[in-house]
Amino acid sequence: MMKKEQKNIDDVFSCYNNIRECISGLSEILNINFQENDIYRQIGMDNLKAMHNNIVNILKQTNAPREVRIKLREIEFDEREAEKDFPFKVMF
Repeated sequence: MMKKEQKNIDDVFSCYNNIRECISGLSEILNINFQENDIYRQIGMDNLKAMHNNIVNILKQTNAPREVRIKLREIEFDEREAEKDFPFKVMF
């Protein structure tokens, strides 16, 4: 892979990581402000999960498949580690 392509993929996934942190922050706000069975919390969490899934789908379509698979494995590992301390679960 060319250096420029790798930099582009790294930039894209850097942006993805920033978005994921924002989604996690919003999830935390929902968890703090609403009880677990509150409909607004449920709707908000569902929308955050849908947003994350759409972002992942965009990544799959815009980058080299092999590179995306490697990065997504790293992301899945990071998500599993984060789930240990943080209640927001992202489904792949």
